[in-house]
Amino acid sequence: MTACVLRQISIVACLAGLAASLVFFLATWHGTPTPQWMPALIAMLGGYELVQWAQGLWFRRVGR
Repeated sequence: MTACVLRQISIVACLAGLAASLVFFLATWHGTPTPQWMPALIAMLGGYELVQWAQGLWFRRVGR
């Protein structure tokens, strides 16, 4: 995959994570029941972004 495609995937994952977090916290604030999978989805998207960020730092450090 090219860097451009990975960047686009990262942007979509970031936006999806922010949207899912917003929906989850607003639903929790209003007392609406949320699906049990929603916190796991938010954690997976956050983990993906964290790995992409750390990998970018590592690749810049080793000069790739």
